Amino acid sequence: MKKWLLTLLLLASGAANAAIQLGKDYTLLSTPQPVSDPKKVEVIEFFSYHCIHCYDDDPAMTAWAKSQPAYVSFRKEQIVWQKSMEGFARMFATFNATGTFNKLHRPAFDAVIKSRVNLADEGEFTKWLKKQPGVDANKVLSTYKSFGINAQVARAAKITRDYQIQGTPTVIVNGKYVVVTSTPERMAQVMTELVAKARAESK
Repeated sequence: MKKWLLTLLLLASGAANAAIQLGKDYTLLSTPQPVSDPKKVEVIEFFSYHCIHCYDDDPAMTAWAKSQPAYVSFRKEQIVWQKSMEGFARMFATFNATGTFNKLHRPAFDAVIKSRVNLADEGEFTKWLKKQPGVDANKVLSTYKSFGINAQVARAAKITRDYQIQGTPTVIVNGKYVVVTSTPERMAQVMTELVAKARAESK
């Protein structure tokens, strides 16, 4: 069994519970942001398809998210620092809108990181998409170019600014706790404990 997966299982069972420290394991967002659902603990992973660390951590993040109880709301957000990154946000929003995220997210990551394909470019994305098995490329491309996706791209740029994202991956818990980037194992532990902290504060 992989080490990070074993660690996640231990965390889920409560067997690993080392204390976390402000300033070492997490910091505070200078301007706290509202959460989507006050009844849940919100966890957001800000990432980018061109980020090698995001690529390496993606399996562990996915496993952690799947191990969480129903009161935890986890989602990813593609960051936009500059116009050249808008294509990644458009692709990510399209995956979510068309229900193809589970099928295309990891292959897209592989294409960008391993094969050096610039999927932020519409032409490159179109060529890549048409090669993906079991996908209605025309339907996906229609959504990709839609007004609704334009709005999602603008939202991605705004949320990147609002949450003051300076690097990726950045994980923020409940709109205020910023996890200090570390190994996937340690990040998972810190995220778990911050979720517990945030839930206790909401009661």
